[in-house]
Amino acid sequence: MSVGDRSIGARQLGGAKPRQILVALLLRPDQAVCKASLVRLLWDDAPPAGALSTLEGYVSLVRKRLDALAPGLGSAVRTEPGGYLLDPAFVDVDVHRFRRLAAHARACSGPAAVRGWIGAFDALDVVDALGGAGALGGLLLPDEHLDWIEQAREELDAELLRALVDAAGVALDAGDLDRAHRWAREALAADPYDEAAWGVVLECCERRGRYAEGLRAYDECRRLLADELGCTPGPGVREVFGRLLDGARQADDDPLSALVDAVVRLHVAVSLPAEPDEALDGTTGPGRPGTARQRGGIPPVEEDWRLLERLLSMARSGWHPTARATA
Repeated sequence: MSVGDRSIGARQLGGAKPRQILVALLLRPDQAVCKASLVRLLWDDAPPAGALSTLEGYVSLVRKRLDALAPGLGSAVRTEPGGYLLDPAFVDVDVHRFRRLAAHARACSGPAAVRGWIGAFDALDVVDALGGAGALGGLLLPDEHLDWIEQAREELDAELLRALVDAAGVALDAGDLDRAHRWAREALAADPYDEAAWGVVLECCERRGRYAEGLRAYDECRRLLADELGCTPGPGVREVFGRLLDGARQADDDPLSALVDAVVRLHVAVSLPAEPDEALDGTTGPGRPGTARQRGGIPPVEEDWRLLERLLSMARSGWHPTARATA
């Protein structure tokens, strides 16, 4: 949180209990936390004798420490009937500001929504610096290992992950492919199994005409899901994969580019697991190279293999030992 130009963290309050009290109040903006709840959060099911008096002493210490850090800030911790409340009029909390800006971004569309998400992430000042999610909980929460703090940290990190995926989709729809790709990759740095983020990465590659890059990304996604979760990508990701294959076949006539794309397609094809609905006559199920003609003209493996053989033959016929010796 910050007061004016000064940033204040929970660690600056000294001992563990004062820090935990501040965290509990920060997690419930505009809402009083009753003393009984604070006692339970601080000591779980084993409060000490005179726990309420001890709690009041810790709250008094929190106010003194806040006043020492910024005169007048101690009044931010208000006494309410039966509990305490952190008055948002006195402090500006990064996470709370992020939530307000994220809500505004979600209410917009097109480029305005992209600008809204840029402002929301700038409020945290962590996404680009850390290269991914996982920082929202760290901003608000100290390095404590109580169950309720761990749970709150996980919930906050999941909130940032969802925001990154939503923002990436908005940027993709608005045609801002650089930000869409970056935000999707930042989301994948936190959760490599998020298929919505993978879908954005693949669509960015498709729209840029980077088909080989998109096919490599699909293979990365497929391997992660197969190795860790024992499943295959969902229909949305497979649909983009099919378009990437088709786009790679129709790419420019540069022989080197065509060869690279063919090699990537062959690698992906031989890596695909057998589909459970494979027919007895040798035809394959949806998403397999053998059904290319039924799925938008995706080239069968044989075409890529012939292309590879033809280009290798051309390379052999144009190669001379003397050229290599003088190179």
